[in-house]
This record gives sequence, structure tokens and C-alpha cells, in this order.
Amino acid sequence: MNVSHSSTTDGQAGAPAAEASLQETEGPLGGAVRIRRAFPTVNLLLFLATVGSTLFAGSAFSASAVDARTWGELFYAGVPFAASLLGILVAHEMGHFITARYHKVDASWPYFIPVPIGIGTFGAVIRMRGRIPTRDALIDIGASGPLAGFVVAVPLLIYGITLSPIVEVPAEPNFLFGNLSAIKLLTGWISGQWPWIHEWPMEPQPLLYVLIKHFVFQLAPGQDVMVHPVAYAAVIGLFVTALNLIPVGQLDGGHIAYAIFGRRARTVGRMAFVLLLLMTLFSSVSWLVWLLLVGKFVGTGHPPVDRDHEPLSAGRRVIVGLTVIVFILTLTPISMDVL
Repeated sequence: MNVSHSSTTDGQAGAPAAEASLQETEGPLGGAVRIRRAFPTVNLLLFLATVGSTLFAGSAFSASAVDARTWGELFYAGVPFAASLLGILVAHEMGHFITARYHKVDASWPYFIPVPIGIGTFGAVIRMRGRIPTRDALIDIGASGPLAGFVVAVPLLIYGITLSPIVEVPAEPNFLFGNLSAIKLLTGWISGQWPWIHEWPMEPQPLLYVLIKHFVFQLAPGQDVMVHPVAYAAVIGLFVTALNLIPVGQLDGGHIAYAIFGRRARTVGRMAFVLLLLMTLFSSVSWLVWLLLVGKFVGTGHPPVDRDHEPLSAGRRVIVGLTVIVFILTLTPISMDVL
């Protein structure tokens, strides 16, 4: 699931005809930059559809939906999850959008992607044309989304955990060799004993989520929270933040890597591919899906910026440090066993 914005460097790709009305303004480095000004009808319709799909998904995660007697009550039961998840995604995408517009980069409004299964959405995409002017601007645009989404997700996570009852669990979480790791699936297939052993954890387990549960709420060994829809949405938001900060291609992490390393960022991206492969082998085959998506649609390359010879400012170096911390806190080392 890719919720990062994507960029295009040619003049042919970009937004549809609904956004064809453009206005010229002066960029920070001089020259005319075309900025979309038409009403984003398609974007609004997609967002409303995503509201509906996440409400439907949220009702499936809510225990109160069991007692729902009308369609209105059913969708109302999905509000906590949908509002929390969309709040994180909107913060993420608007972080990109606002910083892109600040740097006079031709960026569309977010295109949200509704789906009728799972969590109700594949996130959103922002389309940009032309090169980003400076390495500082690249840091701003790449880091603003994950940082904004993280700021919204953390209080929602803490609040959601306070609403989550504590239950006994059958096993400790699998840091490696979980039920869905490629190695365990392969050995199970060879032995004829498929490893569908237990059903916990049901949600991704980002490092920050684990730390908050065990050190803030002081869970005893063998205990876990039966995650509330608000906390579940926040966990998904943290997980997606980590996905987007993988330093590959034109993902958010790829933007940051290119701003730091320039053309050497391609090597960093290849190393990230190795990491995803190891996560597939030892943690969960769910990572294989992301590995294929990255390889097919993102790649390891990144277009240059106009002035890539200019050094990063001190403030942007601080931002890079913050994104590294966020990336570590949102990583999901525990196997995502869902069967």
C-alpha cells in the first residue's frame, strides 16, 4: 500500500483534464512555475468514496457493529476507525501538498484511493511535474508527510490503547520466524504441517506501539491489548509511515536519501531491497507484496534536483535526524501473523 506522493519529471504525465487550468507564478529560484488552480472535482469525489469505504471497513473492526440494527448505526460504528485513519492520511498528504506549494512545485491535490476490502483504502497519491528546485526543498517535501502523519498518529495511538481492554494471549510476539515468514512457510510445506498455529498478533506491531504498551501501560508477560479501532487506525498509520520512509526511488524516504547522497542514493535503495527481502524471509511474506510494488512502480532511481550541488542547510539536517528517529520507531520487526 503506497500512500506516498509520486513525482513525474516529464511534461506529459500529470493530473487529468479536470485540473488543466493553470496559473503562472515565480519560483524561489526565478522563472515561471505553473500551479494548478482548477477546482479538484476528481480529488474530492475520490476522497468522499474513501470516507465511505473506510467507514465500511471500520464497522467490521468495531464490536459495537454487532448490535447495529440499521445501516446508519452500522456506519456510525465505523466512525472511530475511519476518522482516525483519514486524519493520519490527510495530515500526511497535506504535509506534502503544503510544502510543495510553498516551494512553488507544481503539485496536484491528493488522489485518495478507496478499496472495498481490508482497511478501505490504498492511501493517496500526489502528482508533481518538473524538478524540485533544491535539496532543501526535497527534504521539506519528502519529510513533511511522514512527520505530519506521525504527529497525528501518536496521540491517537495512546488514546486508542486506553480504550483497549487487556486480554491474555497464547504466545509472545514473533520477532523472527513468525507464522507467515517465508522460511517457516517453506519448511511447513516440506514437512506437510502448515504453520497456522495462532492468531496473535492481528495487527502490525511497530516498535513505538510495542514500547507504549509495555512501558507506558506496563503489560504483564502473556498480556496484550484487544486493540480498539482508534488504536488500530493509528497502528496502521505508523506502519504506513515506515513503508513510505524506506529509502527507495521516489518514496518519501527516497526523496530524503537523494537529498543526502545524490546519485549514490540508488545504492542505498538497493540495500533497502535487500532489507525487504530479509524481512520477507524472516518476518512475514507480507513484505514481499511491498517489495514487488516498489520494484514495479517505484524503482530505485530518482530524478535530479535543479541545484543538487548546494549543501543541505543545518535546519534540514535536523529534519533528516527526526525522520530517521521516526523510521526506527515505526519499523515493524514483529511478524504480522494474521491467520
